[in-house]
Amino acid sequence: MNVEHQTLNAKSFPWVGRVNAATLSYSKEQRHLVGVSGGVDSRVLLHLLPNLGFRDLVVCHLNHNLRGAESLEDSKFVRRLSRRLGLPFHMETLADLPGTGSLEAAAREARLQFFARAAEHYSISSLFLAHHADDQVETFLFNLFRGTGALDNAAIKAESTVRIGSQTLLIHHPLLEVWKDEICHYAKAHRLKFREDSTNVNRQMVRNRVRHDLIPEIEKQMGRPVKRALLRTIELAANESEFLRSLVPEMQDKPELDVRELRRLPVAIQRRTIHAWLRHQKIKDCGFDEIEGVRSLLNRVQIAKVNLPHGLFCRRRAGRLFLQFPKDKDRKTER
Repeated sequence: MNVEHQTLNAKSFPWVGRVNAATLSYSKEQRHLVGVSGGVDSRVLLHLLPNLGFRDLVVCHLNHNLRGAESLEDSKFVRRLSRRLGLPFHMETLADLPGTGSLEAAAREARLQFFARAAEHYSISSLFLAHHADDQVETFLFNLFRGTGALDNAAIKAESTVRIGSQTLLIHHPLLEVWKDEICHYAKAHRLKFREDSTNVNRQMVRNRVRHDLIPEIEKQMGRPVKRALLRTIELAANESEFLRSLVPEMQDKPELDVRELRRLPVAIQRRTIHAWLRHQKIKDCGFDEIEGVRSLLNRVQIAKVNLPHGLFCRRRAGRLFLQFPKDKDRKTER
């Protein structure tokens, strides 16, 4: 590849050292996917990674086809950039977005499916994405107000594993501690060209209202910046969650849970054990209310069944908790 060799000045960009530290555990000899929209965030990531030693990259670009000619120009820009850098370019153009939820949720699902197809095509499981500290704060607030079950679940993970069909993606977010203005300063200093996304100011999208309206209003009312304090809260929640996870007993792969064994655990560990069990059983969309519903079966003897999403039930019988699936599903629990 043709690396854009630049001196990563530690004095001008001290955060580059943190990014480098965040990637030390990743193999620089291995091939990685990198998501590139053409915007400033992914453009800076594509400049940083080769200079940190990641030379074997596949540039992945999904044209959501939502902005007509503007989307097409983004695709052309990323294609030319990939060619200039001597990197493989993998692109798809969507005809329609999947699902029936919000536009943002549908676009995210489309991207994950696209990356999974790219991973399968190149026999790669590792993916770099350019989410940064501002994205982290906005995502945290969005999920917090939507009703996340735990603080650490509201945030973007520095590293996460996602299963999409038969494909497993290991997703890395090395820029999570880097602020947007730092990214823009870096791009300007290195004279990096990028594309502006006009939808970033569209107030119809909830995330944009969080970014442009909610956070500025909170800072106005508080009389001070709040984003750095929120980022510290996210970091603390992640550290505490890591400790709590170490206390969760290995029960998630059991078909049934023992009620007496669960009762002996602290409430916080009960919740995490039940959540891990439901996730292992591939029960999606389980938040705080669903987990508390299952937990109520531990002590409320007059209740022996609670509803879960998609027509499923959790039942208690003979001191055990088990899942009951709809009769029209292939997956059944024999009783």
